[in-house]
Amino acid sequence: MTRGQIKKAALSLFVKDGYEGAKLADIAKAVNIKTPSIYFHFESKEQIFTEVFNDMRDEKLASIMELQQKLNGYGSAKERLFCLYSDWSNRGYEHNEEVIFWKRSALFPPSFLRDKIHNDLITYQNRFVDELLRPVIMAGIKSGELKNLDVNKCVVVFLSMIQGMFSEFHYSKPEAYKEKIAVLWEFFWDSIKNSDLDNG
Repeated sequence: MTRGQIKKAALSLFVKDGYEGAKLADIAKAVNIKTPSIYFHFESKEQIFTEVFNDMRDEKLASIMELQQKLNGYGSAKERLFCLYSDWSNRGYEHNEEVIFWKRSALFPPSFLRDKIHNDLITYQNRFVDELLRPVIMAGIKSGELKNLDVNKCVVVFLSMIQGMFSEFHYSKPEAYKEKIAVLWEFFWDSIKNSDLDNG
């Protein structure tokens, strides 16, 4: 029995029942051990949840570097922004436990971790903006592909757009979701592109 197996079983139960509903006894049963045996590896259910969240947070932070490498394969601001947009919008189609756990933790964190999760999410968002989004926008303005717009306002609009998609998937049928993300992108791009290039 390993810590990893316990965390994997706990993840499934946190997704299924939420933090409050997941019981140590159920976690132990899922890995075929007695409940007291969990204490050889973890001090509490709180510690298990915290480690599961921290593991996922670290994966999210590492994904920023992977996305940066992906961006390097595109030449235009439009392609790069659409890459960032698609990375978020496509997550709506993912139903694996990690994605569901991340969403649940962001929207309904257990009270003892509320401040920590909030701060970790802000850290992730700031890195996403500072290392990926803002440089793409600034490069697009410099090249003339984008309007000479307020970068901070553009960042706010982009973040609001992808955060809206974070929950939109749960309220729309797949086909409607596809249509909405296409409309959002078209409207966003039309509002920031340098129209003078179209007329040149």
